[in-house]
Amino acid sequence: MEEQIKEQEKQPVDENIFQEMGTKVKRYKVKDSNKDFIDKIEFPQFFIKVTASDIFGTEEELLNRESLLKDFKLSDEDIKIDFDQISSDLYKIDLEESKKNEYRPSFTKIEDNMVKDPIAEYILAKPKDNQITDITHQMMQIIGNMYPIPDQEIKVYIGRILKSMNTEQLRDILVRKWSYTDKIKGKIRQLADSYAEGRFMDLLKSKKINTKANWKLGNEIVPGNTGSSIGNSLYEREGSMNGFEERVAMEIGTSSNVAFWHRNLERGKGFYINGFKANHYPDFIMQTKSGKTILIETKGDHLDGSDSEAKCRLGNEWERQAGNDFAYFMVFDKKEIKGAYTLDKAKELISKM
Repeated sequence: MEEQIKEQEKQPVDENIFQEMGTKVKRYKVKDSNKDFIDKIEFPQFFIKVTASDIFGTEEELLNRESLLKDFKLSDEDIKIDFDQISSDLYKIDLEESKKNEYRPSFTKIEDNMVKDPIAEYILAKPKDNQITDITHQMMQIIGNMYPIPDQEIKVYIGRILKSMNTEQLRDILVRKWSYTDKIKGKIRQLADSYAEGRFMDLLKSKKINTKANWKLGNEIVPGNTGSSIGNSLYEREGSMNGFEERVAMEIGTSSNVAFWHRNLERGKGFYINGFKANHYPDFIMQTKSGKTILIETKGDHLDGSDSEAKCRLGNEWERQAGNDFAYFMVFDKKEIKGAYTLDKAKELISKM
């Protein structure tokens, strides 16, 4: 009996419950067999050289997207936006009573010339400069904060777009201002992303950006929702995963040459690659028995277009700058984009590392 009690005491605690700010949270410790890894792995992040506070040279600070966009002048950028794909279908909704005394919605298409918004008519009766001012104000309320791009820059940019439009186009914007605003906001993001990436690559080439060790794994994690129990994990339990992520953990994380796998946490809890994109948190951190640290970003076969491509470019650039002991893989199930891999190919390559 005494031996059984001692044996139970050796088992890892499945979860520890702490009280934090009045809310119970579950913490999961690193497995005893993996404790040595915690202190040995230091993850590189990008740093940028800045003017020092004294007259003797420069110093470095953690790179952020804001520093790359500080000279970005949105008001001077191109205003070429394809608005033709905005749906022109508007519907009115009526409730129809069925034979069973139940009500169901009935949709009827409204022709554009039937749309009469009193506010729109009031705005369009003004001189064009006043129309632009009023419509810009409405769009700015929808767009909200796009820090670090100043509001004034966004206002000027929207004004340039509206100035190039005729009365009928302005009327259409007033009818569908959410759709038009989404298009404009997407264009602004695209322009900012392109500028930030170009600036990043220039600074990297001129040796103003480099990498240095700056982040380490913790002795415990607070993942919130937990995922399936899959062998070879770094912690007692790991964060939740979707179906494809579980496949990656199973097929790569439990490979014979992998020391451990970890479901990287987000929202300031996990490791992120900083650079020209918003902070990129790869889905997995893995360590091979030969000492290679691997970051894996998983993507199902549904693409999210340019966002995935930009993350892939950033991740691969991080690998080049981080050194021989680090690697980055963007992994798709079957499809792939330039610089990414299918699951089968990634599994093959990682098995040799």
